[in-house]
Amino acid sequence: MCGRYTLFGNWKSALAREVASAELKEFEDIIDNYNVSPLQSMPVLIGSDHEIQLTTMRWGFVPSWAKDESMSAGMINARAETVSEKPSFKKAFKQRRCIVPMNGFYEWASSAKGKKQPVYCSSNTQDLFYAAGIWEHWESPNKHVNLNSYAIITVPANSIMKRYHERMPAFLSKEQINSWLFDSELAPSLLNTLPGEDCKAIFVGLNVNNARINTPDLILETEPALQSEQLIPTKPPSGDKKNSKNNGNSEQGSLF
Repeated sequence: MCGRYTLFGNWKSALAREVASAELKEFEDIIDNYNVSPLQSMPVLIGSDHEIQLTTMRWGFVPSWAKDESMSAGMINARAETVSEKPSFKKAFKQRRCIVPMNGFYEWASSAKGKKQPVYCSSNTQDLFYAAGIWEHWESPNKHVNLNSYAIITVPANSIMKRYHERMPAFLSKEQINSWLFDSELAPSLLNTLPGEDCKAIFVGLNVNNARINTPDLILETEPALQSEQLIPTKPPSGDKKNSKNNGNSEQGSLF
């Protein structure tokens, strides 16, 4: 699962070769975000008219057939193994794939006693991550609300992150961006787990738990409250009868 991530620093420079500089100027007001949370609007890359475009969308997928936006917060992720089959996701996976730029993402280390501490995963080279995603356009039945929303696709965790969670975002290389956005036949084969040697994970402070806090110190390493022998990997929720309609296409659960 990916329930929080970051986007800060020179991310626009990293995208300069992919999108027009004039287009990047439209995003000058996007502030550094060290605690991107569900239902926030963030930059994503999409393919339109054979060109890569940068736009903003809300994190939390709303299927085009939904009666309202209520399921959005519960659909921030989609599993790579089933994204092409789930009714909520399959059309978007075929026609509306996107890329979610991020510097890193958070996961929560757990212990058998229920104690948790945030872990921050980022690139070993400090490069930008390009997470595979899908997006959808939704319009309210009364036509008064229009919304573009996205979900991040996840894959089994690598050797670094599987100590904390069984899932992580599916990351693409820069060379795969065009193929992901424009080649529907090749896209499924690009959903692979990032090698463990390409990333690092550190324990960070509990302030990440508060979505209202957005400061650079959120990604500073802190002393682990949990010892390695206490850790158990968090499993994505399987859903229950009460929420089966919403959770059947989702792996979103408690963030902390």
